[in-house]
Amino acid sequence: MLEICTFSLEDAFAAVEAGAERLEVCKDYASGGTTPPEEWIFALKHSVNVPMVAMVRPRGGDFHYTEAEWNDMVGTGLKLRKAGAHALVFGGLTRKNTLDVVHCRSFIQRVGLPCVLHRAFDEIEDPLAGLEDAIKSGFVRILTGWGLQDIGLLKQLKERAGPRIEILPGGGIRANNAEYYTALGFTQIHSSAIPSGKPSLDPTEIQEMLRCLAR
Repeated sequence: MLEICTFSLEDAFAAVEAGAERLEVCKDYASGGTTPPEEWIFALKHSVNVPMVAMVRPRGGDFHYTEAEWNDMVGTGLKLRKAGAHALVFGGLTRKNTLDVVHCRSFIQRVGLPCVLHRAFDEIEDPLAGLEDAIKSGFVRILTGWGLQDIGLLKQLKERAGPRIEILPGGGIRANNAEYYTALGFTQIHSSAIPSGKPSLDPTEIQEMLRCLAR
């Protein structure tokens, strides 16, 4: 499974045309991704036939949210669900940089969609404890860039997770290193497919990563 993270409607359509098997739909690449317009989700729902995971992140910066921000995020999640999102990707931390289990669990219960923990996970001080907290919260998948920093930890997370929750490697994955992750036993990867210094995705990157996953 190749999930492509897109930051414009144009790139989302281009990713699907190139063969992306799942979309993470965001805007604002510079901030690491924020909530996309509902109109994008609605347009994609009626135009493409791949699962769509919509980002719920009200702003760039840290993942410490106020009560008002959490309430707004729930409202946003419900709107994205109505627009056609198949799943949502979000996350929030406490001031001690642990997963905010109370608010994350409440969000998941209130929006009523499968939810993915985004790379807020990478800021958790104890990732193995964060894995257990993600499971407690009700997430179905964790997106993490730990493979770039500590491949041993990524393997440990995969082993600890077992069948309880999916671990989705992301962060800097491109055609030239995708095989590194498949060799570790990962059957799904996440990429923006945007070459360094380029403003938008490269369809050939997607096609090369798909070939890697097929081998």
